[in-house]
Parts: sequence; structure tokens; C-alpha cells
Amino acid sequence: MADSRVVLITGASGGLGQALVSVFTESGDVVVRQSRSADRGDVAGDLTSDHDVQAIIDAVVSRHGRIDVVINNAADQMIGETGPFDAERWATMLDATLLSAVRLTSAAVPHMPAGSAVVNVSSLAASVAFPVAAPYAAAKAALEALTRSLALELGDRGIRANAVAPGLIDREGLSRDWPSGFEAWSAGTPRGRVVTADEVASAVRFLASDAASGISGVVLAVDAGWSASGRIP
Repeated sequence: MADSRVVLITGASGGLGQALVSVFTESGDVVVRQSRSADRGDVAGDLTSDHDVQAIIDAVVSRHGRIDVVINNAADQMIGETGPFDAERWATMLDATLLSAVRLTSAAVPHMPAGSAVVNVSSLAASVAFPVAAPYAAAKAALEALTRSLALELGDRGIRANAVAPGLIDREGLSRDWPSGFEAWSAGTPRGRVVTADEVASAVRFLASDAASGISGVVLAVDAGWSASGRIP
């Protein structure tokens, strides 16, 4: 296990988070799961707190000595509760979705050797407008801008930074709970279906791997071709 990578995954208890944990574990990596609660992760803490973030990084480094991959997956997932001009909602979204990644990455970089990678989880909402999703979309768009800046700023340290932008991710009961949206999304893709969490996680694993050593500063859409079809549900 001495040569295994140390992979820190935020938001590891959610659906995509669990898929990320699975694919990296299957690759033989040492996976460290971050969650808000101690019973759902290996390291617990609030990513909107500078103190908690530093404690998380200190715990990982104390146990493993370094961090090879940072996956910023945690985000505020709430969409549609308020309109685009609720300043408090914007502040909450930006803190949980953008600044959490800024805090964690900044704290982790000093412990990341050359050859390490940062992968941020964005969304198609960063580039396509959806109703009542302005705070979420803006936070994800900023995360993509951060990704490009990180690729530039961290390149001389041998650290790459990329992002994935998933489309609608399937989950148990989604087609039942949102039949019209599920059908529209599926019809709008060349594959005729939405993507799975495992497919998104596999794309993240690729961007973090040596196979992607020549790739930095990109945002990879993982959406079954939805963004190429020009059809909006």
C-alpha cells in the first residue's frame, strides 16, 4: 500500500460521493472520505469553516503523510427554493459550493507532491441556464473558472486541475419522482438516457490518473451527449 495514492473526497456520503469512493477504492487507492458527520466519513467537518478544513487536512496528513488527489465534490444541492435575487441564498450557495473548494484546495496544496491532481465536480448548469437555479449555476461557473486558474497557478508544482460537468445523474426513484424531467432529459441525449453516478465517477478517476497526465484546465461534460444535442428539456 506504500505506493497507493491518497485520495481525499469531499461530500463522500452522497450518491455521487459513494460512487467516487467505490471507483477509487477499486483502483487500489487509499480513500479518505470527508463528511459533515463523523459517522458518515473518515474525516468530519464543515467545509465552510477555515478551522474545520485545516483540521481535516491535518488529520489526513498526520495519518498518510501527503495528499495525492483532491476531489471537490461537496456542494449545496438545493435548487429552486428562491428566485435569483435572494442575497442570503447566494451567500450560502457560494460558500458551500465554491469557497469550500477554495479552502480545501488551498490547505491541501502544500501537502501535494508533483504528479498530484485536483478534480472539481461542476455541473452543466454552469453553462446552460435553468429556471430558479441562478445561485447554483453561478457557483458552479465560478468553480470552473477556479479550475482553469488552478491549472495555471499549480502547473509549476506539477499539480494538474480539471473538472467534470455532469448532466442529470440517475438515482433510484428519479424516473418515478420526476417523470416529465427524466423523460425530457433522456430524449435530449444521443444515448437516449441520463448518466449514472458510476459513469461520472469514472470520468473523475480518469482525470485524476496518469493516463490524463497531459490534461489540465479542462471541464469535461459527462452527460450522455446532452450538451452536444442542442435540445433543452
